[in-house]
Amino acid sequence: MTRLDDIAKQKTLDRSNVYGSIESLAKQTKDALDQAGRVKLPKNPVKNLILSGMGGSGLAARVIESAFFENLSVPLTRIHHYHLPSWAGKQTLVICSSYSGTTEETVSTLKQAIAKKCPTLVITTGGELKKLALKHRLPLYLIDPVQNPSGEPRMAIGYSLVGQLVLVKKAGLLNFTSEEFSDATKTMAQVLAANGRQIPQVKNPAKKLALSLHDKQVIMVAADHLTGALHVVKNQMNENAKQLSHRHDLPELNHHLMEGLKFPATNKKDVVFWLINSGLYLTRIQTRAVLTLDVVNRNGLNAFEYLATAPTRLAQVFEVIQFGALVNYYLTVLNGLDPAPIPWVDYFKKNLG
Repeated sequence: MTRLDDIAKQKTLDRSNVYGSIESLAKQTKDALDQAGRVKLPKNPVKNLILSGMGGSGLAARVIESAFFENLSVPLTRIHHYHLPSWAGKQTLVICSSYSGTTEETVSTLKQAIAKKCPTLVITTGGELKKLALKHRLPLYLIDPVQNPSGEPRMAIGYSLVGQLVLVKKAGLLNFTSEEFSDATKTMAQVLAANGRQIPQVKNPAKKLALSLHDKQVIMVAADHLTGALHVVKNQMNENAKQLSHRHDLPELNHHLMEGLKFPATNKKDVVFWLINSGLYLTRIQTRAVLTLDVVNRNGLNAFEYLATAPTRLAQVFEVIQFGALVNYYLTVLNGLDPAPIPWVDYFKKNLG
């Protein structure tokens, strides 16, 4: 029996049940649709949108930006630091998201949004964000994370992503259909059925890919609607597998990155590419994807391709997140780690004070 097929050993490593959160992603999306759907929003004229969040709580903003870039009716600005832009005001909708409710950067932006009298929404499970939302009578999506058994914010992407999507839709800034979510749910079930830990390594694409990525620096590549989803995967590879990874997007990387593959010479054994392709990309982007893999191979580096096949953009977003979460889980097994603890992030926060 291989390490990736030894479920008993995996359960011993995975003390916080991160795998339980991975296989509950579809349930999280359904739960979030219901929970966020009950939040009542005041009717405010909105000219721009700000999504504020850090780490796992900032992932949804990247996904929304990439997946709905062409559909948003107002400009979107992501905030991953302490300050709101000077132009934020009474016609700026600000959504502050922090799973714990204690993230200092997000608390700072929430206080600024209140001071600037921006129409503001809060997403959290508690903490200072909840206190401020209640004190100032702000619309509050108080997450009840029953489908996130690990308790890790980065593994609650279904709650944060769908929650923000629902609130932005309720504000009248974008639209999506129940059929799109139905397609996404079906797709996640299919990915889990083909790549879950009960599927042997010889028949399991996610396990095979994890073996290829193991002990390497991984350069992840995507385009269009899937760049945000791949950022989620990168985040989880860093935090769960404790493995160094980088994300680059098509077509931008074609204008510089390919010239940086030659040195150091160790790239050929230490670096691999993982490219996400899609039939929903622009035809020109699909051509670029093929040529990019060719250039990588001609430079002596290995490259692996995952083709997203779900019928809609939103379904492909969840397809990539679900598949990537499984790949990262198997990398933690290969690295002999419990995927939940983040000791260096905790060390940093403790010493930051």
